[in-house]
Amino acid sequence: MKVIKRYRWAVLTLAVIIIAGLLALPWQSIIVVANFWFMLGLAFLVGAAFFILEKGHLFAGWHRRRRKGEDPLPEERVPVREVGRLKNAPIVVNKYAWFCLINAIGLIVLGIILTV
Repeated sequence: MKVIKRYRWAVLTLAVIIIAGLLALPWQSIIVVANFWFMLGLAFLVGAAFFILEKGHLFAGWHRRRRKGEDPLPEERVPVREVGRLKNAPIVVNKYAWFCLINAIGLIVLGIILTV
């Protein structure tokens, strides 16, 4: 119960999407609705990947290049150990990524089950 309460927005969004798909069944075939759920699940999966990668410190240690006409920047040396510590940190899955992952897994599984 605690898990559902923690991720209630994701479960509520998933339920609304499923209800909207079920309400569209009189006008569309079940294959069209299942394909829509699958594609929406893939979009949520891309969103989850974005939220996970944004916390990955992929650009730690990069230097900004001086453009023509700009004053020279002071030499900012980023310590190698600091960059290594940032890049080797554990993967962070924040609440937005969990929201997208829960919806993605639910919609993809539902879309596959309905098309088989």
